[in-house]
Amino acid sequence: MAEKKVTGYCVKCRAKSEFKNSKEVKMKNGRPALKGTCAKCGTGMYRILSAKKK
Repeated sequence: MAEKKVTGYCVKCRAKSEFKNSKEVKMKNGRPALKGTCAKCGTGMYRILSAKKK
């Protein structure tokens, strides 16, 4: 199964970029987020995901 390409905003590149080595984490308030590095420059990136509805 192919992995879906996830993009986010890189502050250093000042452009949208793909995540590299991304993993889903849970923030202190319980919301899910995606944490990884920029594929272009290697800077840490963070993307807040939508809350999962039950």
